[in-house]
Amino acid sequence: NPVTADSVRLKIKRALGDKSVAKVQIVVQSMENMYLYLTHESKDAIAKNKHKYSKHDIALLNNFDIDRYITLDVEDKDDMLNDVCDLIDDHNLANMRELRRFLKAHGSEYGMPGIKVVNSVLRAHTGLIRLYFDAVYQERKYGRGDINKETGEIQD
Repeated sequence: NPVTADSVRLKIKRALGDKSVAKVQIVVQSMENMYLYLTHESKDAIAKNKHKYSKHDIALLNNFDIDRYITLDVEDKDDMLNDVCDLIDDHNLANMRELRRFLKAHGSEYGMPGIKVVNSVLRAHTGLIRLYFDAVYQERKYGRGDINKETGEIQD
């Protein structure tokens, strides 16, 4: 709902203390761009080699959910899908529950967004993801110690 800058300033002071507010500004750009700017993950901040702030250290007020505002282009979605497939393969994740737990615990270490965003990308590729999970499951069940982990070739 629309709110005034004064009401936002007051809520921040209540949650974080009197010295927490230097400036309250109405978002003119997209919410995602503003969030990337504040965490120093924007293209400009990366180009200037600014310190990147951890998203886990940011206090979100009033159940704010940044994942609602993240939009990905086709290339970003493809990159994320490849990253998820690599995580499944590298960490031997055999199903969606294991992937979900892994992302909750280590997703930020691998630059992954929240699970809502990951789910939205995976939703269109369930067949491929299922093949990756099945491959990990088969290796667990039947064991394939004769495969070179680096090349994928079967060793004699």
